[in-house]
Amino acid sequence: MRQQTKTTGRWERRVLLEKYYRELKQLGLQGLLDKLSLALGLAMIVTDNRGRPLMQNRHLSPFCKVLRGHPRGRTRCEASRLASVRAATVAADVVLHTHAGLVHIAAPLRVNGETMAVVLAGGNATLVPPEKEIVQAIARDTGLAEEDLLAAAARVPVWTEARLRKVADAVFAVAAIIGELLHARLQLQQRVEELTALFSFARTVSASLDVSQVATWALEAVLALTGATSGSVMMLPEPLGEGRKAEVAATVESRHEFRVIPAAEVIASVEKEARAAHFDSRPGEATREEKRPAVALPLVVGSRVTGILTIAGKPKGARFSEDEAAFLTTLGTGLGLALENARLYSTLRQHYVRVVRALAAALEAKDRYTQGHSLRVAQWARACAVHLGLSIEEQEHAYTAGLLHDIGKIGVSETVLAKPAPLTEEERAHVEQHPVLGAKILEPAGLPAPVIAAVRHHHEDYDGGGYPDGLAGEDIPLLARIIRVADAYDAMSSERPYRPAFTRERAREELARNAGRQFDPRVVEVFLRLPPEETDALAVSGPHPDIPLAFGPSSATGRA
Repeated sequence: MRQQTKTTGRWERRVLLEKYYRELKQLGLQGLLDKLSLALGLAMIVTDNRGRPLMQNRHLSPFCKVLRGHPRGRTRCEASRLASVRAATVAADVVLHTHAGLVHIAAPLRVNGETMAVVLAGGNATLVPPEKEIVQAIARDTGLAEEDLLAAAARVPVWTEARLRKVADAVFAVAAIIGELLHARLQLQQRVEELTALFSFARTVSASLDVSQVATWALEAVLALTGATSGSVMMLPEPLGEGRKAEVAATVESRHEFRVIPAAEVIASVEKEARAAHFDSRPGEATREEKRPAVALPLVVGSRVTGILTIAGKPKGARFSEDEAAFLTTLGTGLGLALENARLYSTLRQHYVRVVRALAAALEAKDRYTQGHSLRVAQWARACAVHLGLSIEEQEHAYTAGLLHDIGKIGVSETVLAKPAPLTEEERAHVEQHPVLGAKILEPAGLPAPVIAAVRHHHEDYDGGGYPDGLAGEDIPLLARIIRVADAYDAMSSERPYRPAFTRERAREELARNAGRQFDPRVVEVFLRLPPEETDALAVSGPHPDIPLAFGPSSATGRA
């Protein structure tokens, strides 16, 4: 297990180093090194901490050019470079050494106290003139022409030790500045990435008011940001008494066995401390990668932890760093607020639905003929909306409008609603005001505009002969046209004070016969395609209210 940990640590460090090296190449250092080389009179290059060049060495001395022109000479130069890099990495300070009689300077390039690369300079100067015997020995070892190598060595300038030290200090300062510049660049880049991620994350979690959807979207976004492969969002209950239990709002995992749900003690710790908790999601396994290190993060609203975001499964079993945990905790604050808003919305919606049903029940309590009508109309209206391909929101609006379409009849006398004889003109005019009254009742409650419009216009005829505004065709809101068909079908197929119920077949015939006159033909077509057992199942819920609709001379309803 220790070997697995070391391997994982090396892999993480390698990834970090590669990121630094990419950034070094993008800093425009090649041009800077070229200018410094000319100014200092030394060849300069930056290597990684293994001695591999990250920049081109364009200002080699004539001696180095001759020496590197032969494979064995090039091998000696590369061995010298590696030795300089290793020495500077270990010493964490500027290192001076000679190779082939030439002076070389190696300065560590450090970021956050760690040597990430090395700045090398040299090969263009010596403290003493190269001895002829040494040059001849190098020529013999490398197979180079002795005359060429001696001529090149004679052109190497001799520096004083003071000058060399001054240049070495300058190279060390350059390395320090490059390290600071690289660190600042990466920090800025990280902040930009974090702000971009925060903005994108906030936009994602605020795009819905459904708790499960918000949690799932947020979880997918966090997994994409971190490279993790599984996670969960837990919602904590209100702190009220015994029997409190966290609920799973969403999970995402690559395989079922990788599902990560924090244990009760982890949940309790995160809730109590309001900070991240690190743990192994599969502690019984052998290697770090199999253990799948995880982190559980608090979702905080105000001063209370309302949920827990848990993720696991980074590549090669890598653990989540403290910086990652801190950033994810920041994301968790936004997620906590979004989930709390969604939960509050869900609670309000439940209250709203109960109020809607109470209003519908109050209406239907006025007489025995009103019982169950609004619910049946609502269910049929939603079924039609589904088959018409309307959105989830529009389907809900259709259902709500169906429940409340006759709410204005609260202002109509029970004696009129239950009258077995034909209505007088005055009574009919009174009844025909119920759509307008219903809309006025609903407007202060802040119901969606499409619902209010459907309530106001659910008695408009497709040919323009309806009420209250005489709208026709597509000018009638679609939801109102849907309610019109469902309402009429229920009116015809149910018992009325003045007539028995139509058979299912006759009610469907009346809808078809009046398509294009009273009803939208498209809505009628969709309604008639509903499985009969579905409409029958809803119809057996009991009698219902409604003032019967006029279907023309042959209509058996007899009342508008």
